[in-house]
Amino acid sequence: MMHGKVWLFSHLIDDEDLAFLQREFISYQQAMEYYGLRYKPVVRMSHVSGSVYKIGKKVLIRRSIFEEYLRNHVKRGTEEWEELFQ
Repeated sequence: MMHGKVWLFSHLIDDEDLAFLQREFISYQQAMEYYGLRYKPVVRMSHVSGSVYKIGKKVLIRRSIFEEYLRNHVKRGTEEWEELFQ
């Protein structure tokens, strides 16, 4: 289920984006690939945001919570933003 005003950016969204938007839970690896982040920032922010769900030994991130955290707490151009990509 897609949320928000995704239609405003429909010309920028490809099949990969659509498939990703349909997933509510993603792995660390999927988050790293999609957001272009390294392992440690994904792990740290997913725990801080409260978006981590453990199922046995499997760890998943609830994408909607993680993205809300990114929108509200990580601003482009800040020192924290730069640290994410080092």
